[in-house]
Amino acid sequence: MIMQRAFRYGFPIGLAAGVGASLADLLFATAAVFGVSTVSAFVEGHSRIIQLVGGILVVLFGARILWRQPGFGQPLPMEAKQKGAVGTALTTFFLTLWNPATIFGFLAYFGALGEWGPDQGDIIGTAQLLLGVAMGTIGWWCGLAALVTRLRLHLNESTLNKVNVVAGALLVGFGALILGRLSVTYFNVI
Repeated sequence: MIMQRAFRYGFPIGLAAGVGASLADLLFATAAVFGVSTVSAFVEGHSRIIQLVGGILVVLFGARILWRQPGFGQPLPMEAKQKGAVGTALTTFFLTLWNPATIFGFLAYFGALGEWGPDQGDIIGTAQLLLGVAMGTIGWWCGLAALVTRLRLHLNESTLNKVNVVAGALLVGFGALILGRLSVTYFNVI
């Protein structure tokens, strides 16, 4: 959706959509990190299943992106341009906020961190993790909106399908890494 906004309406609208998604991501990250640290005994007791489900979800998200069509051929309503940057950011924020994939994705990612996540009560580690999420997500959407806006004259469905393949493959690889680490660490496969 953010790529579509940048592609059709330019950088300011694409960036606004990215900022809306980033704010929702930061809200989910905050809830996930404090929720995980609050129930750390539960998480530690069930870390295998959390990492297993998290790894599977990351692989599934990656697979979905691999086969997903970018949808630039479909017309978009002009309301994104008419809403302006603030309206676009709010729309994207609420769409991201109510997206179940985002909710489960953050729980999967943070659950899959295992011992790499901040310890309970580690305020500095938690703040660093949240700052990393904020910088990463805003940097990603800003860079993506800028790149799509700059290259939109050269982009077509075929090129964007290739981008989906690379992004999906990276997510599938990351999920496989989580599952591989789990199988080696807990199930002594190797």
